[in-house]
Amino acid sequence: MGTKLTTSMTSVVFSELPVHETIWSITTGADGKIYAGICGELTGGLSVFLVRYNPDTARYEYLLEVGPALNDPANNGRAPQSKIHYSLIPASTGELYCATHCSGPPLEQRIWRPWHTWDDPERMFSGFHIFRYDPATGDMNDFGVMHPNEGCRAMALAEKRQKLYGVTWPRDHFFVFDIKERRYQDLGRIGDINPQSIWIDAEENGYTIDDLGQMVKYCADEQRLMHLDVRIPSEPGLPCSVYDTVPAPDGRGVYGVTWNMEKTHSPDRLFRYDPAEGTEGKIYDLGPTSDQKALNHTGGLVFGADGYLYYAASKSDRKRRVPYRMYLYRMDVESLQREEVCPFDDGDWHSEYISKATRDRAGNLYFADTNNRPTRIYIYSPEKMTVCKNNDCQPLVRSWG
Repeated sequence: MGTKLTTSMTSVVFSELPVHETIWSITTGADGKIYAGICGELTGGLSVFLVRYNPDTARYEYLLEVGPALNDPANNGRAPQSKIHYSLIPASTGELYCATHCSGPPLEQRIWRPWHTWDDPERMFSGFHIFRYDPATGDMNDFGVMHPNEGCRAMALAEKRQKLYGVTWPRDHFFVFDIKERRYQDLGRIGDINPQSIWIDAEENGYTIDDLGQMVKYCADEQRLMHLDVRIPSEPGLPCSVYDTVPAPDGRGVYGVTWNMEKTHSPDRLFRYDPAEGTEGKIYDLGPTSDQKALNHTGGLVFGADGYLYYAASKSDRKRRVPYRMYLYRMDVESLQREEVCPFDDGDWHSEYISKATRDRAGNLYFADTNNRPTRIYIYSPEKMTVCKNNDCQPLVRSWG
């Protein structure tokens, strides 16, 4: 571990939504602006809002309340369209592809579980929508309900093939949506827990992980799922998946971090997966995300313009409701040297959980915060900044959620 760097962290607080408490989705659009989904899970009857932040003016605006726009208002007695989880994806043409998700309770209820209302036609979750939104014009194209009762936890865009790949929640079905034909195909169940990331390779095949860390590939040419003889670094026989992935800067595969569902064993580990090595690709174990003996969470992977891999990792703090705090780390992917940069602390709040991250054209890094009211995004500026012109850096981060 290197020496702790001295720097500061700033934030953007969405105070107009005082009871919305999570941001799971954040990305950079083709216009260079930052987009995020402001979600509500702990208060009944909340709909997710789509928000845009302009790095040039340091101002933000609410673009869309998603539930009413989908003709599914949050006060209709059902579990609402409360989230856009890891399913906010920028297209090179400027539009955003989104899938909705659930977990927030209906209006005036404190808790909701999908199984409690699965067969209740009045209270069941109506199902997740896939929609396309054009931030330049405000036009929204709703492709409709894809799967009754289910939400979408993660999604990827295969733009050349005009396909979307994703997994449902809670039953963990892998799906393919053909954008041109508007055709939804359910390829069946791949596990019980649900992966937190789906990604694509250069040929736009889809990849994710099952409950035991085994790689699952959607072969786009053959239009079928297959289990690969490749496993992410984790303890054999224990539940493990992947939380976050980002494209490798050299274009060869992805960097990712494991997601240990049982937080009593080994800490989260970074890995690299190169699908071009061998017949099924190769995993490189890059070691634990920090020198902490036990980590509760690692997320927010993003490459800076300086070439470092930045990510958020937790340290235990038993005095808090969520018993840990988040700290920014960075890693030299050549030497694998890691160092702590700074805490996710804006002077008002120290983050308990960072989900995902993105980058703007100037090189500033943006991290989505959860478990705080009102919710916020954190902004960190590395020492080295590189300005991208127009679409030179598009997509800046990834073509998945």
